[in-house]
Amino acid sequence: MTTPLGQELRRLRKERGLRLEDVANGTGITLQYLSMLEKGARKSVSFEIMADISRFYGVPLDYFAAFLKKEDSEPLTDVEIMLWQAINEKVRDEIYYKKGRSLKEIFSKMLK
Repeated sequence: MTTPLGQELRRLRKERGLRLEDVANGTGITLQYLSMLEKGARKSVSFEIMADISRFYGVPLDYFAAFLKKEDSEPLTDVEIMLWQAINEKVRDEIYYKKGRSLKEIFSKMLK
């Protein structure tokens, strides 16, 4: 049984005529992990992995948020939404516009 995120990842891969091996090589994520994501066997996905997938497919990280929300049974709290928006903004600046500090530096300051 797959998830909305798994279905979309598979659709993106197939649309581009790629094999799981191609995505694994392009993202640095193991073939097994990618397969588990597409099949829905992996319920939680780290931010770093989603950033790698986003970069590989050239899709904004925000795009995947809609598919992750479909999987959540509980709505996000205001704090979680604020954190998600802040992280997306920083990642967009760092990944797409090549400016800003490293993500480790940003997270360490946010957690203090």
